[in-house]
Amino acid sequence: MKTYLFVCLANMNRSPTAEAVCQGLARSKGSNIQTSSAGLSGWAERPLKKEVAEKADLIFVMEDYMKKEISIAFSVASGKIIVLDIPDIYDRNDPVLVKILREKLEPYT
Repeated sequence: MKTYLFVCLANMNRSPTAEAVCQGLARSKGSNIQTSSAGLSGWAERPLKKEVAEKADLIFVMEDYMKKEISIAFSVASGKIIVLDIPDIYDRNDPVLVKILREKLEPYT
């Protein structure tokens, strides 16, 4: 089973949406992928913890600076982190965000 972690700043909009989209794609393909999401900020709904980052096979971040932060703060190899390049302009489950995520996550499911 693969384990994917989705990270944005507050774990309110982008990363929970990405987690749900990935779950849907994996289910439709019969892929065995476990997903979770977290936020980089201390005030995030689910703040990122070292144990969670270490368990993930791949970590998907929304913006480039997040890759560097996670690599440094949690000693995660940068090759394990995928940057999706999705700015913080979308609400949770925004149809445009869902479409972008489906396209970007398709190769990983």
